[in-house]
Amino acid sequence: MWLARCVSILAFAHFAVVPYCDAVEPVTVSVVAGLTGLVSSAGWFGKDFLLDNTYCKFTECCRKPYIKADVAALKASLKGSLYGQHIVQDVLVNAIGAHYDNIENSRKPLVMSFHGTPGVGKTYVSQFVVSSMFQRAHKSRFVHRFPGRIPFTTNSLVESYKINLQHTILESLRECPQSLFIFDDVEQMPPGILNYIVHMLNHNVVLDGVSLSKAVFILIANIGGPEISNILLRMLKSGKTREDADYYDFEHTLQQAAYNHENTGLFRSHIVDSHVVDYYIPFLPLEKSHVHSCILQEFALLNISSAQVDEDMLRIVMRHVTFDGLFVNGGCKRLTKKVAAIVRKHLTRT
Repeated sequence: MWLARCVSILAFAHFAVVPYCDAVEPVTVSVVAGLTGLVSSAGWFGKDFLLDNTYCKFTECCRKPYIKADVAALKASLKGSLYGQHIVQDVLVNAIGAHYDNIENSRKPLVMSFHGTPGVGKTYVSQFVVSSMFQRAHKSRFVHRFPGRIPFTTNSLVESYKINLQHTILESLRECPQSLFIFDDVEQMPPGILNYIVHMLNHNVVLDGVSLSKAVFILIANIGGPEISNILLRMLKSGKTREDADYYDFEHTLQQAAYNHENTGLFRSHIVDSHVVDYYIPFLPLEKSHVHSCILQEFALLNISSAQVDEDMLRIVMRHVTFDGLFVNGGCKRLTKKVAAIVRKHLTRT
């Protein structure tokens, strides 16, 4: 038992220079020296083998299988569980796929900004990204989420927050170059808070010996929703279908909306005018058919099949849904608890 613990640390010791065992047991110095020599002489194959079979068996490492980058799983999740967002499915799968296809030669971190009204799936999609990239999903220590205003509560401390944010990112990437950083509810962050990391998102950046080019950054903002709705509505009125809408119909408008939206984390931000954001991804407003699909999915999560959902149950849920013309207010965001309550009421009657 002790020998296994010692070997696992020796595998790391090749990088840390000083081998270490946490207890003195009757094992000869020659065995320890031999193990250290084995790591040194075996080359990279030897290091990988020892890490995979010792240290990385017991803790998450920045390597396969913990970093899985399963783009096929991401595509399947989006296709099966995301409604009305054909642009998101296309752009996101190809952007992440291209980043990981060439990860060893990447010259820039992948930076994406998700835009749309509340309830259209922005945070929901980020969860699919997390689970497809990391074996431990949201529990991975290589996933870092910054939830809106919460980490940045005091305006007078913004300068300190900027320094701390850069330090957190740098140290995280020192531990794992393929880390994922998610900034949720960016519109709630103090203006200027993201300016301090702009230089980290550019090409060929190395800070304090740490390369930033393999990382992924996702910004999530309830900014640009009205602009997206207006563009889509004009297209529909001109005779086009929803599926005719393309990423390029929205990109420039969203970039401008992000830059000009006052009192938000992106207002006049260098993260926008420095052109380090690779994709401004539009989440389209949902229509009635999409909400029906969301409702059926919520029932399915409670083990109620679509065949068991009658018109009366569907009608009761839809009473909670309001519309702004063709589009749904709030998307699918408020349906989970409504469906759960209806299922409970239905079951207690039977």
